[in-house]
Order: sequence, then structure tokens, then C-alpha cells
Amino acid sequence: MFSVRDRLKINLLPIKLFAIVLLTVVGSEAARKTKCEVVSALRAQGVPDGDLRDWLCLVENESSFRYDITNEQNDNGSKDYGIFQLSNGYWCDRPHGTTSSICWRLNTYGCHVSCSNLLNSDISDDAECAVRIKNCKGFREWAAWRDDCSDVSGSEFDYSSC
Repeated sequence: MFSVRDRLKINLLPIKLFAIVLLTVVGSEAARKTKCEVVSALRAQGVPDGDLRDWLCLVENESSFRYDITNEQNDNGSKDYGIFQLSNGYWCDRPHGTTSSICWRLNTYGCHVSCSNLLNSDISDDAECAVRIKNCKGFREWAAWRDDCSDVSGSEFDYSSC
């Protein structure tokens, strides 16, 4: 026979499980940006509408619109950070990072942004760096774009409601 204490523990188990599941779902959604939030950040950097489908495909395939993630590790030992998955080997946490849009400076010194800033909910600095990279090196700098974004005509990349 179960004691009152044991019955109380058993009765609370479904409530505890529900709370854990709810916190997991809410927590994972909280660290995502919507398509329109990404479009807004990119437009603020002067991205033309003709490029937005490519950007949305890139973000979907690099980070699933999550801004709080890093990858495990790249072959060269670097890690990628944030919604655009920018590498600490080239773009963030660089000792002499630059705000310049001159390609040789950007390619040599990286962006003037810390990798930890790429993991917060403000994606404006992420977009600023990513757009400069794209303007110098093209979308091909991102493996996910090369591998998964040859056709961006699908409705999942539609931004007309933004």
C-alpha cells in the first residue's frame, strides 16, 4: 500500500512532466526570430528585396532562425555563432576587427563584433557583419547556402507579408 506521501508524488508526476515539456517548448521558441524580424534587420542594412529570399534560405538552413546557437566545431577548429552562423576563425572575436566595408580589411581583420554578441536577441550587429561578408564574398561563403539554396522560389521564403 502507498503512503500519502507516495500518492502525492505519483499524482504530481504528470504535472511536473507537463511543466518540463512546456518550458522546453517556450524556451526554444523564445530564441527564434521570425522571417519578418530577419527581413527587417536585413533591410536596415540596405539589403535589396531581390536578395531576401536567399538570406531567408541561408538563415533557415544555417540556424533555423535561432539566434542563440553555436555549431559543434568546424574542421579548422573554429565555431560558428548566431542566426547567420558567423565563424570565430574569420569574423567574430577578432583582435583588430573592423567596421570597414573595404573587402581586404574585412577579409583580413573580420568584423568588429564579439561572438557572444551574436548569441543575443539583438540581431542587428549579426546582420551588419553578415551583409558585409556577403557583399565581399557572396552567399557562397556559407556552406548551407551552397548546399541548400539553389532554388529559393518556394513559399517558405516568401516575405511579402513583411
